Amino acid sequence: MSKQRRRQLSVLVVPDDGSHTLEFKVSYWLLWAAVGGLGVLLVLVVMGGRFYWQARDWERVAQAHKRENIRLGIKVEQVEELAQMVAYMKQMDQQLRHMLSSKVNLAPAAYSVPATSHTLLGNAEMSSQITTVVGHSTPRSQKPVDARWIPLVWPISRSVGWVTAEFEERSGLVKNQHPGIDIAAVAGTVIRATADGMVVFAGVSEALGQMVAIDHSGVFLTQYGHTAALLVSEGEAVWRGQPIALVGNAGHGSGPHLHYEVLEGGEHRNPRRYLP
Repeated sequence: MSKQRRRQLSVLVVPDDGSHTLEFKVSYWLLWAAVGGLGVLLVLVVMGGRFYWQARDWERVAQAHKRENIRLGIKVEQVEELAQMVAYMKQMDQQLRHMLSSKVNLAPAAYSVPATSHTLLGNAEMSSQITTVVGHSTPRSQKPVDARWIPLVWPISRSVGWVTAEFEERSGLVKNQHPGIDIAAVAGTVIRATADGMVVFAGVSEALGQMVAIDHSGVFLTQYGHTAALLVSEGEAVWRGQPIALVGNAGHGSGPHLHYEVLEGGEHRNPRRYLP
């Protein structure tokens, strides 16, 4: 018995000028395979479009979460700064009570100060600073020192920055080897003023690159170097905690960080004397 011929589909191409007619034969299985392939391709296109729009939605959600994280990070920094100020004021109050206990009958404090491995300032330094804050004049400036002018907070939140180089005291005729502290942080991290004052310089220096210098009522001067961008201008009044610059690596820097200096009466001081 002869083998049954497979069914085929004939396609005729008839030119309108009467020339030779072309004929193509296509088997049904090949035709169905082509139709199936087109169907699969269509399904893949639809699924790809669906995944694309879903990915766009995920990206929008991720961006929203990123903005929210930035906002929460700023709130956390503000809370940390407030906590630093509260802790500092508690310790000042405790030492002030201790200093006056022999002369004034003071009620005990309604709070406790946690024991730590180190104090904010030494007793003599704290005594001197409390005296200036409560209104007595200092020998150097001969004017009362308001607590708002004292650089009492960290210029970069401790949750995002860490000290990589400490202050080095002057020794004899040798100038300060390092007149401030270096605080490493991710490039673009916000730098904040550590006390109320007036911007006396906002520009570029040879050693510190882009920098900001803030005068605090003629008593203190703080300097913030190696910044990537300045957020304040010369002559602008600033308050404690106000963003003034962004961390960078300008000048003679080695990686993104802030070089922070404190001067009192024109003399460099270790910033840690005032920082929690």
